Amino acid sequence: MKNLYVRATGRGPTPGSSTRDRSRSLRASIALAVLAASAATVTASVATPASALAPTPTSAAPTLAAAEPGKVHVSENFDSGGIPAGWRVVDGTWKVQNGRLVGTSPASGNNFKITFGSYLEHFRVDATVRFDSVLSSTRWTSVGMDVPANGSTPWWIATMRSGTTAANGLEFGERTTSNTWNVTNTGAAPTAAGTGRDVQVTIEVHGSQARWIYNGREALRTSSLRRSGTGGQAFFVNGATVSFDNVRVTELAPNTFIRTPGSPLTVIAHRGASSAAPENTLIAQDVARRGGANWIETDVQPSKDGVPFILHDSTVDRTTNGTGAIRTLTSTQLKALDAGSWFAPYYAGVRLPTLAEQLADLRTRGGNMFLEIKSGHSKAEVSQIVSVIRQQSMTNRVLVQSFDVDALRYARELAPELPLGLIRSTLDADPVAIATELGLTAYNPSNAALLTRPAVVADLHRAGVAMMVWTVDAAGSWQQLEQLGVDGIVTNRPAELAGWNAAFLQR
Repeated sequence: MKNLYVRATGRGPTPGSSTRDRSRSLRASIALAVLAASAATVTASVATPASALAPTPTSAAPTLAAAEPGKVHVSENFDSGGIPAGWRVVDGTWKVQNGRLVGTSPASGNNFKITFGSYLEHFRVDATVRFDSVLSSTRWTSVGMDVPANGSTPWWIATMRSGTTAANGLEFGERTTSNTWNVTNTGAAPTAAGTGRDVQVTIEVHGSQARWIYNGREALRTSSLRRSGTGGQAFFVNGATVSFDNVRVTELAPNTFIRTPGSPLTVIAHRGASSAAPENTLIAQDVARRGGANWIETDVQPSKDGVPFILHDSTVDRTTNGTGAIRTLTSTQLKALDAGSWFAPYYAGVRLPTLAEQLADLRTRGGNMFLEIKSGHSKAEVSQIVSVIRQQSMTNRVLVQSFDVDALRYARELAPELPLGLIRSTLDADPVAIATELGLTAYNPSNAALLTRPAVVADLHRAGVAMMVWTVDAAGSWQQLEQLGVDGIVTNRPAELAGWNAAFLQR
């Protein structure tokens, strides 16, 4: 462990530091080494002026056609002999030959593309894909998930190399406006694509989330898509000749949160990556996001002047250098507190984020939020939380949960579009009945509570309600909960659970 510490930080532990301090310093330094590219985020959270605390309304989302789940928007087998109407060759050589669409890129630097379809929030792309020839096993083809019709950046793709069993054989990534790569997720396919073999490719997209399904098996996930509201679908080729057939784009219903058979557990990072960074901060959120978390679990409470802040405890004593109840401190006072030094010296100066800041970070950099409204909120305070979520255009990426039934009733009345979760430390006599009464999307008990009556998982699923269990950090318990049919797990160790999921997918 000491060697890892030295590699991460360039120096050994501070002489005289305690074992606990060294352990925290190790976790912190490893996280910081991974997050070098995130320094700007941490810096931005250190000193936010009071004038920036109020949420800034985002630009209005584009008006989209009414959703039609099940509608097939594109269905093409290329039997007509030519490029189909509505398909646009952006660059490279694209032709229809022998009943297949064929794209050729003679060099590895050419990201040649053809665009089709239209913007959809929830959809699935199915295609039969074959590498006919490649310059090397690292060359690739991609399904564009959000690509402007003219192919301009930024765009998001789901990539497959011909050497698909490599550690980065499959990828989710973005081509940025500065023409650089932002690869958010990588993984290996269960078998090699090679050349001359048909591969059944399916990409499922639900807002900012996507699944990579290879020959019928889920192989990779992401929660980091940033959607444009206008981009459609596309195919890309790079350093290869690739042919496509039986292309189908189908609109999907919004994600129900219930895990489909063969899919891994949903990873919900408890207060961010709270075992590796100071909880409920932007840096903890970013560690969790980069570690593979699907959702960030966080807690919200109001300041004295009514600004929703991210904090678990009712006081600031444990996780900052200040004292006092959060409801007795103004937003200016809260923003002056150091929320990082308690965890490790490397996080000195990290600040408490407002709800608006945390949502803006997720909206612009990827991710979704499980937002716990702490007990004791009035209807007006819940209304303020709802207002911030709407102003940040995040209603489709936030699940509101609480132990407090009244808070959930307020949220349902004020924002019926928000999914709701009820947190429980002991099971209700009839979880299905209360889920129906409150209009729940998820019922979220503690691990100990669930194990007293594991049959409630199936009962809730029959009622269309998901189950997310808290707070579980051991692999043996993850396996037990997966076998019970649980949909997601709240954990302090999201990177480890994401890794466990990767092994589950390989099995």
